[in-house]
Amino acid sequence: MRNELLRIAAEFTIETAKNITDNALAAFIRHEAPSTVKAVVDGLFGPGFKVGGSPGQGNWARIPWIAVFNPAITTTATRGYYVVYLFSADMARLYLTLNQGTTAIEQEFKSRYLSELERRAQLGNARLGKLPPGMSNAAIDLASSGTLPDGYEAGHVCGYSYDLANLPSEAVLARHLGEILSCYLMLDTLGGLTDLAAADDDDAEEGDSIDERRRYRQHRSIERNPSTSRKVKKALGYVCQGCGFDFEKVYGEIGHQYIEAHHLIQLGNLPPNTVVPMNVKTDFAVLCANCHRMMHRNNGPTTLADLKAVHKLPALIELFDNK
Repeated sequence: MRNELLRIAAEFTIETAKNITDNALAAFIRHEAPSTVKAVVDGLFGPGFKVGGSPGQGNWARIPWIAVFNPAITTTATRGYYVVYLFSADMARLYLTLNQGTTAIEQEFKSRYLSELERRAQLGNARLGKLPPGMSNAAIDLASSGTLPDGYEAGHVCGYSYDLANLPSEAVLARHLGEILSCYLMLDTLGGLTDLAAADDDDAEEGDSIDERRRYRQHRSIERNPSTSRKVKKALGYVCQGCGFDFEKVYGEIGHQYIEAHHLIQLGNLPPNTVVPMNVKTDFAVLCANCHRMMHRNNGPTTLADLKAVHKLPALIELFDNK
């Protein structure tokens, strides 16, 4: 991993004078370097994280990056939050930072996007509390300006800063990566970068503890991820796996391909530092709105088998089967 980071730093400025199309370094940043980082991450946490890199799209970026994504939060650098190696534009410094997707925030908040990123970064720091030794929430300087560089600087929650002329050993880099990914996982369980009081919690129940509200938010964030939801529905279909309700059969065209995705994993039972399982075929179900709400109720059913055993639901299943 250390050699890959050093190669990018050594060659990037020279290569940006050339066309990015079919460029060897560009391909290296997109493929080989992320694969090396992924191997380190998998050795620490198992295969749940996704890793990607970008030298730019169409044109060279000012700030090349290699990012580690928790699929339960995001799989893209444009939204959500993730861990990322950011190279300063002058290739003097490298930052390993828990950061945020600028594009989605800029689209929503327009000219106020930087202050919103800063606000969310402060919230993240407040939730994480004391950081591991050597990790800092001090400002980062990418030696560049523009929407994305400015967004990275504003969106920085915490991380490590390295002098590329004196990059730490492979062992230290791996330890730092493990520590910041642990913070990444912990932040998600603590509420992420969302205000719990302002979150969409219409289905949460009165009297829920803060931990219950956090787990509810985490569940709903997973289920409402557009990419994940599409994959679940494509894999499992559009008929409720609880009661058998088929929206298209009842509502016609407006019910075509309508269903809700439900994440089956009990997040409170996962060990610390665990990436949330996200297999679309085994870790999710597709449910109608009624069954979905019942699955989210306190002391409600936690498995499809439990749901189907609910009083009178078998009669409803039989009714839909005979339609």
